[in-house]
Amino acid sequence: MIEIETLFHFKKPVPERLRAYGFHPAEGRFLWETPVLDNQFLLQVIVTETGQVDYTVIDPITQEEYILIKSESAQGNFVTELRRCCEQKLAEIASTCFITDEFQAEQTRRIIGYIRERYAVQPEYLWEGSADSAALRHKTTLKWFGVLMTIDSRKLDPQRQGSVDILVVKTRPERLNEYIDQPGCYPAYHMNKKHWLTLVLDGTLPDPEIEERIQESFALTEAGGKPAKVQK
Repeated sequence: MIEIETLFHFKKPVPERLRAYGFHPAEGRFLWETPVLDNQFLLQVIVTETGQVDYTVIDPITQEEYILIKSESAQGNFVTELRRCCEQKLAEIASTCFITDEFQAEQTRRIIGYIRERYAVQPEYLWEGSADSAALRHKTTLKWFGVLMTIDSRKLDPQRQGSVDILVVKTRPERLNEYIDQPGCYPAYHMNKKHWLTLVLDGTLPDPEIEERIQESFALTEAGGKPAKVQK
């Protein structure tokens, strides 16, 4: 069996890389196919907007799915060689078109899940080779309503140690000082400090409070205008 979840564990797709590799966007997915095993079969790969990966092997003569490749009971030299060829292609896609998702902290993953469910938005890794920084953007205007980062926590507070995940969100200037007075809240990191706020995702702030700040940021950035910029 091809361990598809293992190949793509903690990995996020980069749309630009998928397109460069030959994937074609279609109805919220990316599709790609290639002949395998001396053109005896066709490997089709699907990558969804949320980063889920699946594959199908088609018999080009019958145009039917070759289901034995996904059957644990199917053994033998032929099916083993076919699996090996397909796994090589999938591993190449994982290394070429995906980056490792550095956001593995428990609260960070919960917040990413909340954003995905409420707004149907996934973190976008816009900076080449940087898996520890991702933008959260409106689908229509592409305006940012948040930035996720993993940083040295001493950049926020010299008394802190180690790395920490943060979420930078937009807020109302008149409420900025009120928020910063709370534990786990700091002036914006790499953003306009009059309009943006840093939230530490280490459990200091409860999820509902972070979700409220996300809702506020989403509403404040929902109108048109140019996307925000962050220094990298």
